Amino acid sequence: MAVDSRLSTTNPTAIATAGAAVPTTGTLVMGSDGTNSQPLATDSSGRLIVTSTTSPSALPAGTDRSGTATTSATTPIAANASRVGLVIQNTGTNAIWFNETGGTAAANALGSYLISAGQTASIRTNRVISIIAVTGSTTFSATEW
Repeated sequence: MAVDSRLSTTNPTAIATAGAAVPTTGTLVMGSDGTNSQPLATDSSGRLIVTSTTSPSALPAGTDRSGTATTSATTPIAANASRVGLVIQNTGTNAIWFNETGGTAAANALGSYLISAGQTASIRTNRVISIIAVTGSTTFSATEW
């Protein structure tokens, strides 16, 4: 029995069987580079091959969010829906704790993370970040992008 492999309004089914030879008739599916049609390609397992010929855009400028942590939890880093990430370093001599889930930071508490003096943490959240020092006041450097 012959199977019509041409895609049309009367035959809107698949134009080929996965792994079978390419049919002699069918519909070529193309992608766009934003201006012109470009062919799509797959590897021998049928996975789409994705390549980029454009250079990545410049890295976003960082925004300084440095400050001082005290023994009362504060939220020196506000929620930011556009934030991609944040790096924070404890530049003081006392340990600090931070909470990145929107909760209140507390020493040794679930959801809070320790940054010892001189240590750095990378954070990927767009929520408000709460910080508290274990003792005294402790400075920290922070940059979000």
